[in-house]
Amino acid sequence: MRYVGFSEYGHDANLAIIEEDGTVVYASASERYSGIKNDPLIDPDMWRLVNKDDHVTYAAYPPSIHQDFSKNIFNNRIINSNIAEERVPVGHHLEYDTFNRHHLSHLFGAYATCPWDNDDDIISLSVDNCGEIEATLAKTPQNLWTRENEIQHLHPESLGAIYSAVTRGMGYTENRDEYIVMGLAAYGKPIGKLLDHLYDFYYFWKTEAGQEKLKERENPWESEWRQWPIKQYIDGKITRISMYTQHLKGEGDFQTMADIAASVQYFFEDEVLKIAKESRKYGSKLVYSGGCAQNVVANSKIRELFDDMFIPTAPHDGGNGLGAAARTWMEKTGGKRLKWSPYSGHNIERELNPKEVAQYLVENRVCGVANGKSEYGPRALGNRSLIADVRYDVKDTVNDIKRRHRFRPFAPAILSEFAHKYFAGPMNEYMQYTADAKHDYSSVTHIDGTARVQLVKPDCESKIRQILEEYYELTGVPMLLNTSLNIRNRPMVNTLEDAIEWEKEYKVKVF
Repeated sequence: MRYVGFSEYGHDANLAIIEEDGTVVYASASERYSGIKNDPLIDPDMWRLVNKDDHVTYAAYPPSIHQDFSKNIFNNRIINSNIAEERVPVGHHLEYDTFNRHHLSHLFGAYATCPWDNDDDIISLSVDNCGEIEATLAKTPQNLWTRENEIQHLHPESLGAIYSAVTRGMGYTENRDEYIVMGLAAYGKPIGKLLDHLYDFYYFWKTEAGQEKLKERENPWESEWRQWPIKQYIDGKITRISMYTQHLKGEGDFQTMADIAASVQYFFEDEVLKIAKESRKYGSKLVYSGGCAQNVVANSKIRELFDDMFIPTAPHDGGNGLGAAARTWMEKTGGKRLKWSPYSGHNIERELNPKEVAQYLVENRVCGVANGKSEYGPRALGNRSLIADVRYDVKDTVNDIKRRHRFRPFAPAILSEFAHKYFAGPMNEYMQYTADAKHDYSSVTHIDGTARVQLVKPDCESKIRQILEEYYELTGVPMLLNTSLNIRNRPMVNTLEDAIEWEKEYKVKVF
């Protein structure tokens, strides 16, 4: 028996397959195949990987599958609705055997891939925009299977929803461009009046008036969120946050935009740390997931509260296929931890000479790598990467190649044994924290002196370890700039054909 999980019809559709022994044999996002960023539909090439006798789990509460997609789903602002409607043949999706609640998919995917052998003192936390009605959910391992929750916040008491509302008000695309806002925040200072609006909205739902309003909603497990009478009221309040943001934005001068970004980042950090401190009462080791777990600045502050902390490589909705499959696998087999790797997608099988790549970088400063299995999650970890020589100020060059804003920062990939010589602070293999730079390589250092470090350990499965070793031999520098092999608003290169086309289009050598 194999266990398949898939997430579809929201954003970042993805699919994962687990063998009976717990080996993750495949996990990938649909956007890599379709070329549509944040694609909400599973690509047909992915369905073909599923066998008729596989057990299939859907990664959310099921009513949304059976609704009128064009009215209820594809008016979502993250995609082109016309393109989406054309891609929905009737009954194209798999028949599923069971389903998860959205946040349980987050929690199980993170829990089943965490590195700890036992469950002692673990607390699992998911912070997101909204899944069914939940915005925040925390459980101990013992309560993963029950209706008991250590912490539960119901939408609209949602940090993710507020961050997305400000993102939209700034003129960016919600559920996609929040990372732009995070990067911009380092250039600004919070605006008091905007902070007042954010706190007022968030805490309104704890007041008597807010609680009375929320009583209007129907049973969330029998009626879909989109049908609740309260939705229009809540949307109106969220829209007012966006409209006020637009008012502040004015003509969109850089400093005002930075100050808006700094405001929502300050609010988010303040409130998510309160949730983390509450979670700390239930465990000293944190398993953290949900879309908000991609906020690396906040992650670094949360890390200080716990003895240990784990974030999966795909903590957002793009990882819920694995979470759905993991829950069913655990239930059917009694297993607890998966045998997994972040490199679990489409495989490009071709020779790569690390020495040749390092020499090319020394001579040409920038190149791409498309080799081996693609990464599961939003970060390029070496197999679908654009890498650059950090000895030069190549930040603008790489941002121009990727068609990104020039204020956007880049991450360093560093041989792990040298990391503490160059950085101070939390670091891991998946670029999920920020550390203070102790060096002068500006191309991998943000305006605030921090960097989102990727530790490249000796047992790393990617060829990036060997490339770094060869580069170090040539230059004496143990790190490279590492970013995803894509351009802005487009998914990462997936196949060999994609890599060849990317090289031709953007005039950058891809190995």
